[in-house]
Formats: sequence, structure tokens, C-alpha cells
Amino acid sequence: MKVSEKIIRYGLIVLIALSFYLSYKIWLSPNARTYMGEDQPTVVANPTNIRKASDVFLPTRLVWMKSEEEIQMLSTEKAISTMHKELVKGRYGEVTVKTYEDDEAFLKDVDVVDAVEFNYFGSFQLYEYDKTYDLKMDLKDVDEGKDLYFSKVQVDFRNKVIRFINPRRHQIYQAEVKSSLKTMENRLLTIDDQWLPMAKDERLQSLQYNTQEKVTLQLYSYIASTQTYTVFRNAFFQDPENVKSSEESQDTVLYGGQETMRIQGDQQIVEFQGPVTSKAEDDIYDQSFQYVSRLETNVGYLRFFDRSKDRITYRTFIEGFPVFGDAYQGEVSFTLQASATGTPQVDIRSSLNTIQIPIPSDETVELPASQEVIADLTEKGADLELWESMVIGYQRQAVKNADGIVDMVPMWYIKYNDTWYSYAALAAELVAEKEAV
Repeated sequence: MKVSEKIIRYGLIVLIALSFYLSYKIWLSPNARTYMGEDQPTVVANPTNIRKASDVFLPTRLVWMKSEEEIQMLSTEKAISTMHKELVKGRYGEVTVKTYEDDEAFLKDVDVVDAVEFNYFGSFQLYEYDKTYDLKMDLKDVDEGKDLYFSKVQVDFRNKVIRFINPRRHQIYQAEVKSSLKTMENRLLTIDDQWLPMAKDERLQSLQYNTQEKVTLQLYSYIASTQTYTVFRNAFFQDPENVKSSEESQDTVLYGGQETMRIQGDQQIVEFQGPVTSKAEDDIYDQSFQYVSRLETNVGYLRFFDRSKDRITYRTFIEGFPVFGDAYQGEVSFTLQASATGTPQVDIRSSLNTIQIPIPSDETVELPASQEVIADLTEKGADLELWESMVIGYQRQAVKNADGIVDMVPMWYIKYNDTWYSYAALAAELVAEKEAV
């Protein structure tokens, strides 16, 4: 065995030992818990670790439209947060709504220059956005923005307006910017992150810009761990101190009042059901956030990822990119369901399996340009009407003969027919559909 390989192996052993030690200090140390009953340890949450809505709902991409020919994008959280804070400081006028029947007119008003754009993967509510960031926008003529949803926030430096864009409805919600934008413009010039050159050819339903060149990203390895179910019990149950448990085959079932939680022993999936405990006026963003915030950072750095009618998904992010895995790994999925009692029921899915400590790596992965992905999948039979969005994500993969270590491999993910697929998985499915005809 080479000396360098020995050093790496010993380094991994030390890191794994450190992970177990930290887990002991957090979960098993007498100082880390308070006993509420004879054998019911309850971890006491630290209020300073509760996640803030302004962090969880931060936009996930920043696009700088410098000119018709020069469009750039980045995903680094620090840069997005820095620029978004400048947006939050602004003062804005009355919001008006414009709905377009003509695609060409809509695209003409969306495609501006000398502007920045903050993007979400899923639709976000204008009312919730205004409330989360305390913008105090004038929403009185649009029912406080409760029926207005968008996936792009556009700040137009040239015309001094802010636009919230809904590509699906072909709507733009616009307001005058009443404060100076000079600080935001100057702040853009100080960002030293690596911008990706983008193009607006062959854009999808979401109107996202496409990468023109191949994208090279770092491959990460992480020490993985299994969280204790008390993390989810304390975050989800209304009265976690009085929850009872039972064993059913390989599964553990917790129950208290009208709430139940099942831990699937084979796949480590967490399944929680119970009545929604939020106020009647709260929407799905409020309702889901109260559960997510109490998870703190125990299952990773969760951020808002996607939203359909009755479902909202939060994912762990690595270096600005979402994590995808089997069996809800790196994910918290929240679904609202109607009930006979009239009180909506919530169904939450997640995983005990998490990632903890990154292991340095010099390996990189080269991904094809998004335009190349679109061309390839279209040739294989993809219907662009069903193709909603695409994003680079990190796929969690087990490392052979290395228990406790997982690789995070970057790859393209596509939202197709309301389901997220990896590039390879969707390609295989499209080929199989063709062969079956």
C-alpha cells in the first residue's frame, strides 16, 4: 500500500471516530438531555439553532443580465444572500398585475437587460415573500398577494422596477422601486465567485437560462450518520414528552394524541401523520416551515426547493446545489390532505440517514451543457410541454467497501411531468417507452 493511501485511510478512521464522539456528546451525554419520565429522554432544543424563514426561503439562483449577449448565473448561497439583503433594504410602491395572452409579448417584457434575477425552483407566494422579508409592499389592490405566485424576482436597474414573474400563468407583478439601486449595482461588481455563462436559446417552461458550456464541479465525500428518531419526534409532535412507542416487526411506531410516526427499519424512512397545528389563515409555506424550523440543522441545511398544489419539498443543499437521494435522503416532504373532521392532515416524509462531515477531495465531474441535455432527451422522445425545469444537483451514492462514507456526485436533474428525474433515469425511461410502442 502506498504511503499516501495509508495517510488517507488513517485520516478517514480519525474522522469517523470524531463523528461517533460528537454524536455521543450531542445525544448520549447526560448534559445533552433532560429526563421527563422514568425512561423517556427528551433532547432540549437550543432556541438559537431554530432555522429562520429568511434563510430557508432564500432564492436558490442569481442571474445577472448585463446585456443581450452577456448573461451570467451563480448558485453560491453567500453571494445570493448578499445581493438579496440589498433587495430587502429597498422601498417599493404599489404592486400591479399584468396577464399576457400572447407568448411573444410576455417574453419581450421578461427579457430585460441591465438587471438581476433571483430564482426559485418552485413557485413562492408573493404574500409570504413580503411577510418573510418584511418588505411592506403595497399589496392592497391584489388581495395582499395571497393568490399571486412567482418563481423569479427581477430587479430592473434601468427602469427602476421590481418584477415577480409567473411563467406558468404568463403573469408579471410589478412595482416601482422608490429607493436607490446604486448600492446593489455596486455590490454586484464585488462578487468574485465564478459566474456561469448562460444563454436564452431553447428555454423551458420555467424560462430558466441554459448553460452554454460544459460545467465542471467538485465531487464530495461525506461521513454519513443515522439520526436518532428523537430528532423528528421533538420536531413534529405537539407533546413529544408524552409520546409512547411500540415495535412492529422491524419498524418503530410512535403515537400521541392524534399523531403517529413510523420509522421504517429497513430503509430508515420517517413517516409522520397528524392534524395541522397552525392557524387557519396560514398557508402551506407557514404550515410546513413550523415543522422544518424545529429540525434545526440536524438533517442538513434544509432550504425550500419545490411546491405543487398540496405538497412542498425542502432539500439539503451543498455549495448551493440541492441533494437528491433514495428513500427521502436529504429531503423533507410535506403533503396536506383533506380529512372528514374538516381539519387538514399533514403527511411528512424524511430519512434518518444524513451527512455530517465533508472529506476533502480533488476529484471533479464534467457535466454537459444544459442545451446538450435538452437536445439529447428531445431526440429520445421527451415532450417539452411536460418538461418544467432542470437543475444541477448532488446525488448521494454509497461507497463500496466503505461503510459510513457516501459520495456526492453532481449531475443534471429534470422536472418532467411533475416528477424529478436524474438525466440518466429520464433518458432510460424515455428509451423504454419508445421500445414498448
